[in-house]
Amino acid sequence: MATEPICDYLKRRLREAGAAQFDEIAAAANVKTSFIRKFVYGSRENPRVQTIQPLLDYFSKLDAKRRRAAPAQPAEQGA
Repeated sequence: MATEPICDYLKRRLREAGAAQFDEIAAAANVKTSFIRKFVYGSRENPRVQTIQPLLDYFSKLDAKRRRAAPAQPAEQGA
């Protein structure tokens, strides 16, 4: 199984969220909205780790919150 490169992962997640959410994400991650727009639309192809780490942390926390909120799936029987 191939691992998705970090920048591709972040661009995908940001595109999935949609441009209407960029301001909210930027505020929550403590990054500039202008960076998010430049990054997603291609004018910032190779940002520094300290620039994208807050976005990685944001999506990690978001995913953890969704996992906690999701109802538990019953275990499969007969396995």
